[in-house]
Formats: sequence, structure tokens, C-alpha cells
Amino acid sequence: MAKILLDWTKNSAPRDVVRTLREAGHEAFLAGGCVRDLLLGRSPKDHDVATSATPDQVKAAFRRTVPVQPELGVTMVLWGEERLEVTTYRSEGAYLDGRRPSNVGPADAKLDVQRRDFTINGLLLDPETGEVHDHVGGLQDLENGILRCIRDARERFEEDHLRILRAVRFAVRFGFAIEPATWEAMQDLSDRVATLSGERIHEELDKMEAQGSFQTAFGLLLDSGVVRALDTELDARFRETASRERMARLLAGPRRVAGSWVTLLPLPLCDWWESPRDFGKPGAIHPAQKSWLERLRCSRLESEASLFVWSRWPLCWESPVPPPSRQAALVRDRSWPAMADALGRFAAAFPDHDSPLDHLAHLADRIPKSLPALGVEFQAAGVPKGPRLGDAIREADRLHLDEGLPLDADLVSRVAKTILAP
Repeated sequence: MAKILLDWTKNSAPRDVVRTLREAGHEAFLAGGCVRDLLLGRSPKDHDVATSATPDQVKAAFRRTVPVQPELGVTMVLWGEERLEVTTYRSEGAYLDGRRPSNVGPADAKLDVQRRDFTINGLLLDPETGEVHDHVGGLQDLENGILRCIRDARERFEEDHLRILRAVRFAVRFGFAIEPATWEAMQDLSDRVATLSGERIHEELDKMEAQGSFQTAFGLLLDSGVVRALDTELDARFRETASRERMARLLAGPRRVAGSWVTLLPLPLCDWWESPRDFGKPGAIHPAQKSWLERLRCSRLESEASLFVWSRWPLCWESPVPPPSRQAALVRDRSWPAMADALGRFAAAFPDHDSPLDHLAHLADRIPKSLPALGVEFQAAGVPKGPRLGDAIREADRLHLDEGLPLDADLVSRVAKTILAP
């Protein structure tokens, strides 16, 4: 039996909650991801408790509780400023919807961990002694760097299809190898991912990007069949070796914004994707790119940023380089950070190809982001609201950006006279 040296001086809530349950006559352990992380020398994001106590008994043992999923025996215990999920030991009936069990029944600690997904998540920890109870072989898999389903892998993935994505995420996060039987089951059942809601898929992909190498995750998503389940046309593009290698190089580049996978993965559908030499070739947005955003229930900001990159990309590569006033709209757009992320990745992936990123980034740093004061000044100079006011602001902006004239009263007067001239 393994043992962890624990230090509860900074946050004793996990130990205290377990101790309170035990003093009330119940069995209780820390369970799941927090035990795994402690064994790996990582700080757990949260602590979950598994107990023999029923939800009513948990409620009776604590002053502040919140029912989370009473039907599954899950109760939130509020202890000081901490929130801990306390879950009653349970066995589970058949999963009929690929997400939740049809019913739950009583269990002891050993039977309870059998329902969990992966062996590394099936460990129990006594927070008072530091002893780890392992009924599923999780300690050995942690030591060997193996991701393995508890019991039969096909059953685990058929129960909850999201576990296929979670397997990719955990493998990437910890740098673990996926055990052969688990990998085979992922490949056989990857089409089930298509039944998941866009929100659940989106959340898992976000976590993959935040927790590890998305370049590695991309390879696993493609080889397991998950990409095919999400979009057959995109999967077909990635089956081309050159396209797959190009995407892998992009994903290895520096990440400037979170969620950049939303924009990057559908890039092979762009007309200019085939060759770095065609980066500046005009192209339209492929219908499948918009369906990608809709399928994964992307936010309005994510959708705007992606459409901005896909549609405006050729403008970044115009040759000869256009005057600053023509490119100002690119760097003033609120989606510019997404474009800068994509350009930065291309610069890292294709260093032999001249990138416009430095030029555009310098332009973004030196130009005013907006010109609201000019509108007021031009109206004071007699330019009425409407098309002529817009013409005046654009002309002043052009003279400032392209000819270096200061945005002062003289420039306003000069442009106003030109605009108002009969």
C-alpha cells in the first residue's frame, strides 16, 4: 500500500470533511483526480470525497450543504471558503444515453471505484494517514505512465462517450501512453463522439489545449477517428500527409490566445491552404467552416474571430505591401489577437516564408485604435453627420498613417475645407 506525506497547513478542508464524516460513523476517503495529482506531485484543483454516507446523512453531518445530483448521491459541502463534492458509494445500472446511468444502487468502496473511468482516477486516499487504497491497479499505471480503462474499455466508453475525449486529454496532460486495449476501443467507438453535445466537445478540446500539447492531442484525435466523427470532409483533408504535417507544425507554434484550436483546425478547408506560396491567394469561406462553428456551439466572439482570420487572411499577405491606412482595419478589429496568433504560428512553422506579422504588429502598436474624437472635431469645423463626416475621418486617418501628419487642429481644418468645398 502506497503512502503520501500530506501537508494540510494551507488548506485543511479535505481532511476536516473526511474526519467529520468518520466522526459521524461513516467511511470516507478522498477519491479520483485529487489522489492522482497528489501522487504525481501536482496541486489538485479540487478535492472530491467518496463516502458510505447517504446524501441525507451528509446533510445531517454538516452545517452548509448544497444538493448537486441527489439521484447520483452527489452533495456539495461548503467548508469555510472551500467547496467539496461528497459522493455516496454507488454501483451503476446500464447507461442508455451514452452519458448517465439508468439507475444507481448501494456499494462499498471497492465496488464504487469499479464504476470510474481510468485506473489512475480510481484511487482512494486516507487524508489522515496518507495511505492510498488501490483496487484497480492505478498505482502501477501511474508509475509506468499508462492510461488504462478500469475493467473492460469498451464498456467504459459505451457508458459515457465523452470518456473517449477524456482519454485523449489525460494522455496528453500527463504524457502517458494509452494502453492497447483502451486505444483499440477508442478507435472502434470513436463515432459515438458525434452523439455528444457541441458544448461538451468544446469544453474537452479547450481543456486539451490548456493542459498539454494540442499538437499531440491533434494526432490522437485524428488517429482515433474522433476528427472523422466530427467532420468527415475535414478528416479527409487531414488524411493527406502534407496537410497533416502542416497542421502539426502550426499547432506546435506559440499560442497567443486561448481557444485558438477553433480557428486552426478547419484551415485545410481554405482555398489558400494548399501551399505556403498561396497564402495571399484570395479565397472564400468554405461552408463546412461555418458548420464547424455551429456544431461545436462556439461563442459569438470565437465565431467572429475565426471568420475574421479565414476571410481576411489573404489581405495580410498582399504584395507589394499596401499603405498603412489600408491595413489599419485589420489591426483595429477586436479579432486581431486571433489573427496575430495564426500569423505567429505560420511564422514559426514556415520560417523561410516572409511573414507579415512583425509589420502588422508594429502597425497595431503605433496607430490609434479608434478615432471618436475626430468626429466631434470635424462636426465643430462644420462637417455634418453622414457620409461626408465618414469621408473626413477616413481622409484624416489616411494622412496621419500614410504621410505621417499629426492628428491636430491644422489637419482637421485642412480636411474639413476639402470635404466642404463645392
